[in-house]
Amino acid sequence: MSSANPGACGVKIRFHRELYAEDAIAAAAATFSDYAKFAVATDGEHFVVEVSDVDAEVEGDVVAEFCNFALANSAATGRRGDA
Repeated sequence: MSSANPGACGVKIRFHRELYAEDAIAAAAATFSDYAKFAVATDGEHFVVEVSDVDAEVEGDVVAEFCNFALANSAATGRRGDA
């Protein structure tokens, strides 16, 4: 996983497809959909997630927690991405 610096519109996160399952990333996005907007795309060996409109009222780091859920969901499924 790697991420770009957050800009005015949000942050872009790259998850390597050999380590993360697309359905696990989608499930994490659904979990946090009340707190931010998530757009998932595929770019070569990565799933790219653009996170925007993060709710400023939420305590904690929504992006970091989303990444934790994506990793935990991928580990729980025992599947890798469709690389």
